[in-house]
Amino acid sequence: MTLQQLEYVIALDTYRHFVTAAEKCFVTQPTITIQVKKLEDEIGFSIFDKSKSPFKPTNLGEVFINKTKVILREVSELKNMVNTELDSMDGVYRIGIIPTVSPYLIPLISGSFSEKYQNTTLIIEEMQTENIIAALQKREIDIGILVTPLNESFIREIKLYNEPFVFYGQKGLFPKDKKVVSAKEIENLDNIWLLKSGHCFRNQVLNICSKNTSPKSIQFQSGSIEALKKMVDNYGGFTLVPEMAINKNDIGCHINFEDPKPIREISIAVHHSLAKDSLIDAIRVEVLEKIPTEFVKNNRFIKINWK
Repeated sequence: MTLQQLEYVIALDTYRHFVTAAEKCFVTQPTITIQVKKLEDEIGFSIFDKSKSPFKPTNLGEVFINKTKVILREVSELKNMVNTELDSMDGVYRIGIIPTVSPYLIPLISGSFSEKYQNTTLIIEEMQTENIIAALQKREIDIGILVTPLNESFIREIKLYNEPFVFYGQKGLFPKDKKVVSAKEIENLDNIWLLKSGHCFRNQVLNICSKNTSPKSIQFQSGSIEALKKMVDNYGGFTLVPEMAINKNDIGCHINFEDPKPIREISIAVHHSLAKDSLIDAIRVEVLEKIPTEFVKNNRFIKINWK
């Protein structure tokens, strides 16, 4: 028994003519005849008495039709409720975002988002990738913003942008007029500053600088990219940073990688059960309006997986 078959029954009861009912349902007359016959075979009795013209419902058919009208009305109300819920963004939502994205992305979008959606409250917390994944699975947060792919069966990923890595080193490490650098050129440089273990950005940097693990006299454990830049400024060496972490007040030198540039893919991640596409779309649009256009348009990248 299908909703489509029930709709055919109501059409036949309304018009009492197979051709007219089929036209109103935008199907052929044989289609509606076959489907209603299948339904009658399934329930074990005839819904319509076709021996008379125009045909009319049997006694059991009358009961069946009345119940069918109730069911279809409730289905229609359910669809309307779901559509309203999908379109509505009112409420409070929890977002987990990794620390290497949060300080550069959230200030860009928070003000304009609040102005546009005054009935929507976002509670944003910095979390490491593994904690975001666990929180999404337990439904403790609604949305994650992090590096993908995650390859988790219960998570839906909505790509936001590709962000290039940038070399950040002490002044004088390379000539002032140097425009681009290659991964091979930095393999033998001393003193790479890294985020502490547990941050996916650390793993991405090590994927690019796989040969450079030379120890330093100062072992600095930090979860802040800004802190790493300060260590470079004060103690030398170098690190890699996301492009959005570069600003005009930086003391050290920053150099772009040659094409194809190593990048990280930033995405929205939600549990498959989350039915809030309007919220997801609003956040995505807000992000894409604020980030550099080349993050989206430039395809000359080598994607560095976070794992």
